[in-house]
Amino acid sequence: MADSPPVPSQKPRLAAVPDALASLPLEVIDNIFSRLHIYDVVRTSVLSRAWRRLWESLPTVDLSHSPGICASDIDALLLHRGWAPVRAFRLPAKDPTWAIWSYFHDWLLCLSRRGVRELTLALSTQCGIFRLHSCLFSCRELTRLSLTSCRIPPAPAGLVGFPNLKTLRLERVAVCAQEHAGREFAALIAASLMLENVEMVCVKLHGDGPDDEWVIRAPNLRKLSILGPFEYGGITERLPLLEEAIFFGRNCAKFLTGMVGITKLDFSFISIWPTEVDVLEQLPFLFENLRVLSVTVNFCKMCNIFSMFCLLRSAPVLEELEVWGWSDGAQEIETNSEFLNAQCADHIFANLHVVHMKKFTYLVNEMHFLEFVLLKASVLQVLYVTLDFYATCSNEEVVTEIAEYPRASSDAQVIFMGREPESANNECRGFITAWESDDEISPNEARPRRRQRLKSESVAQVEQLQEELQNLINEEEQVLEDRSRLNKEISMLHKEFDKYYSYLS
Repeated sequence: MADSPPVPSQKPRLAAVPDALASLPLEVIDNIFSRLHIYDVVRTSVLSRAWRRLWESLPTVDLSHSPGICASDIDALLLHRGWAPVRAFRLPAKDPTWAIWSYFHDWLLCLSRRGVRELTLALSTQCGIFRLHSCLFSCRELTRLSLTSCRIPPAPAGLVGFPNLKTLRLERVAVCAQEHAGREFAALIAASLMLENVEMVCVKLHGDGPDDEWVIRAPNLRKLSILGPFEYGGITERLPLLEEAIFFGRNCAKFLTGMVGITKLDFSFISIWPTEVDVLEQLPFLFENLRVLSVTVNFCKMCNIFSMFCLLRSAPVLEELEVWGWSDGAQEIETNSEFLNAQCADHIFANLHVVHMKKFTYLVNEMHFLEFVLLKASVLQVLYVTLDFYATCSNEEVVTEIAEYPRASSDAQVIFMGREPESANNECRGFITAWESDDEISPNEARPRRRQRLKSESVAQVEQLQEELQNLINEEEQVLEDRSRLNKEISMLHKEFDKYYSYLS
């Protein structure tokens, strides 16, 4: 009998290597994937069977790390997810054609049906001020909404606010309304009962003016930021939980009337109206809880100095003070010791422990104020001084002069921090600068003025922002014209295609 062929020996089966990454909690995987390019996220589907459809069920769609993505890819991405909920959607849109073809309308409608909770849309200024679809107000589960460079449509009847919204951030946004945008925006805030943080940066409320009457009511609001060149109407009703506020712009002093319990305030005086000084001086209360105050002051302008002292007198328990010098122009008056003592109150600086003097240019008024703080702050522990990059004095000159100032606190230390880097002067700390003055200034009147550089020109920020807004409006009109032209061209192409198809038939 012939020998049977030998049976080949079987190779031992390798033990399956455990997939450590796949065993992580879904929240951790979602956090990791949200930091990757979306193309890399989709490529994980080839790793194994367990990974094949994992990316489709992750709650976050973050495209902020996905440069080069096109609109059709976003369409496919949302389509492949099916009815899987989208808890967070972040999209920095840089392609102006997306606005022309209204892709955002479809994406917003899709997200409103997927229960989106965090929505971030940052449109490019090249898109113009694109008008969002009213289905935005159908996103009833939103807890965080951040919009940049777009136009918010009027709210449909019965859908004024967002019942779960906690954070609202608007930058370079135009708010449309059927009647008055200020009042309707206030109604949106009032109807969003869970709202804790509102940030408005260059927000245009159509039809609103400085004398218009509307009221911000937000019982759970903890932080309010209003920055921009627009002169808003309205006031704030008492905001019982408000802890922090930031104001850079005109006609903002009146908003302080509803902030009696605030603990941290950042206020810029450089574009303040003279009439706002009266508002600050006539505040019907003291800020009994205000511990931290940051102010931006032009020490050449009397209304700036008076406004600063109004707040200082209203803050009896102030512990930390930050003063940003934004001095520009000729000094209207020298704030000597007699003047400063006249602005004083018994409780001023009584609890002050830390002071930051930033971007000083060694003006006489700036140095008088610094000396005044050292003389009155009896429990002061440390005072930090930083010179502006363009200050013409030497560091030794400043240190020597400050060392001679008398001090009410024996524990007070003065720490000289040197100069701000030149790049710091290109940052818009004050956000809205005072108008440039063309008056000639002698070296004895003031130090050389600091120049801000915006687009290689020394211009006032408020003028620049107004120009940008007008450009955005013009770009929007151009986009609409381009869209109409493209639609006509597409219609002509369809007709040509029909003719070609008939010819082939």
